Amino acid sequence: MSLRVTRALQSKAPAFPHARVPLRVPPSHLSSSYPSAAIKTFPTPRKSILAFQSRNMSSAPAKREFLCILPDKPGMQAKRVEVRPNHLEGVKPNVASGAIVAGGAMLNAHPADGEAPSFKGSMMLAVAENEAQVLELLNKDIYVTSGVWDMENAQIIPFKSAVRQAL
Repeated sequence: MSLRVTRALQSKAPAFPHARVPLRVPPSHLSSSYPSAAIKTFPTPRKSILAFQSRNMSSAPAKREFLCILPDKPGMQAKRVEVRPNHLEGVKPNVASGAIVAGGAMLNAHPADGEAPSFKGSMMLAVAENEAQVLELLNKDIYVTSGVWDMENAQIIPFKSAVRQAL
């Protein structure tokens, strides 16, 4: 190869930008504190495919939010009030684990001072991988086992919270 062709090839940018390229340091930047040569080659960083795969395999399935609208069966007001303390105790472990992040009673109307509330059903915000897990959680609740909630008319709706804040 002639000298002219060699210099022309050297002046062109490398065909593969990720290839190892020597770093040229001008002589003016060299000092006695840097006794090494003016040309340094740095290794090209490489990503390990195995590391990427292991991260994907160890990741947990995505948890999603579900809004549960749980109407009461007609005439179940007295039964609801009777089993309410057991219901509240039963949801505590689910709240602690993050499976239930919000919930409460739906009312026919806000009661006047000193008046007992008239319940219409319940609302619950559950976090699970899928609707089947939410249904499994609900079916263990005493409001279902004692017949308070009307599960034939219950709704489990995929949901995404924008705001969640306690009163």
